[in-house]
Amino acid sequence: MIEWIQATTADWDWATFWPELLGKAAGVLTGILLSWFLLIRRRLKSMNRLRSGDSDDVLFQAHYLHSLPETADASHLPSPPPSGVPDNRDQPPRAHYQLLFRNVAEKQTVPQIYDNPAAAELVKSLGDETSLNQPILPTQDTIGFEVINDAASWMSGASATSANSRDVWLFCMTAEDRQVVRKRCVRCFLIRPADLKRFHDWDWCRQNVTVERPWHWFRIVALHRVARLYADQCRMYSVADKATAMPLVDAQAGHRRIMALSLGLIPDERPVSKPVVIDWDLQSKSPLGSQLTLQPGAWPDELVESA
Repeated sequence: MIEWIQATTADWDWATFWPELLGKAAGVLTGILLSWFLLIRRRLKSMNRLRSGDSDDVLFQAHYLHSLPETADASHLPSPPPSGVPDNRDQPPRAHYQLLFRNVAEKQTVPQIYDNPAAAELVKSLGDETSLNQPILPTQDTIGFEVINDAASWMSGASATSANSRDVWLFCMTAEDRQVVRKRCVRCFLIRPADLKRFHDWDWCRQNVTVERPWHWFRIVALHRVARLYADQCRMYSVADKATAMPLVDAQAGHRRIMALSLGLIPDERPVSKPVVIDWDLQSKSPLGSQLTLQPGAWPDELVESA
């Protein structure tokens, strides 16, 4: 064996062999270390995003107002009215509701919805511009119209083969404030027009709506703000020239950010917990609550139904 090795290496140029061997070994070792470093770094970044709640997920959530039975049970009563407002809780019980919201489609990521990288980046950047007071993505111009239209088209396609009867649902893209949500992502709201119009009146929200979890108070606020923006949109498109604007032909600076879709979603839902009454007096005294714009006033009768 030793003689064979000596015969094989007799003509080798050792002055070239050792530098070549060491150089290639160093290159392989460096590649392994860099790959390991990049893999670990990527994993650490993913863990940090998970801990911080940042995500590029897109959720499609339907909202339901579940009627509560008329009962004297204190858990079903609204919170006490503000000081100076008559307390009518001793009168015959009124209809109260529990707000439920459920995912109605498979969770997607922004790149899965938008194959155009520019549109995907725009959605992520617009999400950073929202707040609890202004939860809807501030889309503008033609590309903003396309962003909403693509997400709405995906939702329509996802429910196209549903066995549920079709109904009109309002669709809007939101990204709620990271101060109040566990997971920062794009949430596409779906709600029936009649239900959204009820949220226009903050006094009605305060007195009639309960939730499933204490921290769901932020969704009541978000729907109230969406309802107010929807009323503004209805006013804008009650004007004849606005109502007949053609997509991709006219400027889309004032495009509809809340769209009406015909979807076959589950018509009703059941709560998973007892109704939780929100202490709005306490919430209004918090630093975040004091910055919110919460406006009383029922849905205006003069606004057109088809807006």
